[in-house]
Amino acid sequence: MGYFRSGYQGLCNLLTFCVLLGFVVVCGCSESENRNALAPPETTTHPISEEVVTEVLAAVEKNRLAAEIEFAPQLEAVPMAPMQRPPTIAEVMAQLRMEFPGNVLDDDFTRIREIIESETYLDFLKRTYPQENQFQNFDEFWALASVDTEGYMEFLSKYFKSPLPEPTAEDVDVLHYMALFERNLNVRTYHDEAVQVNEVMIEMMMNEPVHSWLEQRFVDADAVNILLLIKLLVYHSILVDEHQEEDREKIHALFVEHGTQKGFLRVALQEPVCLGYVLKDFTDVQVFRKWVDGEFREVAWWKQPQDNEKK
Repeated sequence: MGYFRSGYQGLCNLLTFCVLLGFVVVCGCSESENRNALAPPETTTHPISEEVVTEVLAAVEKNRLAAEIEFAPQLEAVPMAPMQRPPTIAEVMAQLRMEFPGNVLDDDFTRIREIIESETYLDFLKRTYPQENQFQNFDEFWALASVDTEGYMEFLSKYFKSPLPEPTAEDVDVLHYMALFERNLNVRTYHDEAVQVNEVMIEMMMNEPVHSWLEQRFVDADAVNILLLIKLLVYHSILVDEHQEEDREKIHALFVEHGTQKGFLRVALQEPVCLGYVLKDFTDVQVFRKWVDGEFREVAWWKQPQDNEKK
């Protein structure tokens, strides 16, 4: 009886083990099938070779133009910032030569006056001289650009020292007026040597704005003030003469390098303030050419009495 129970118990254990083993096998097969069902299909790999990269880049380049055309309307809708750099001298010269063919320097400065009032030239000035932006034509530009405020103040500071009041904007304006007058007077002597320079200078100093400035600055009329006035006028006239000669040398150099016609256009582009003095002072183109070539002796009103004494 005990043997039977012991044998029976061993049989039961064997049957239990077989059932469990079967269950594990079945589950294992099922899980294997599920894994196979979820696994991605096998693929054949193709390494990225140099030939493949070359083909890809070729395709990109081929389709780039089409893509740019597709996106062009969106890009065009964005406003572009204006060009900041001024056009080059060569670019403006080519444009002006096309707009104004023929001689730039004619018999009466007609063509150059047409050029400097053109939209192309004025646009060049506005880009090249943005600090002088309050002008609508060449004359307005020149009236602003020709005033060397810093230079005048430096000159005046040498003479108006304590206890005299410091130089002011009014002093600069009067000194600039006198400079314009004296430059023009020098040129008048080129056109007509019979000009009575002393009489002309006296007339200028006895009229506005110079006369009231003299009374304000030198009202005491004592010896010290008179000596200061003489010193100021002498050295100012020398400075005017030097600046005028510097302008002549600039023009002459451009004429030599580029010829008279292209050189004169270069003057308009590279030395617009200098051109303004030429157009303001010279009435005879032939006299202007002689002046450029240095055919006139140095002339300044303050030298005239000495020259007359030597004759």
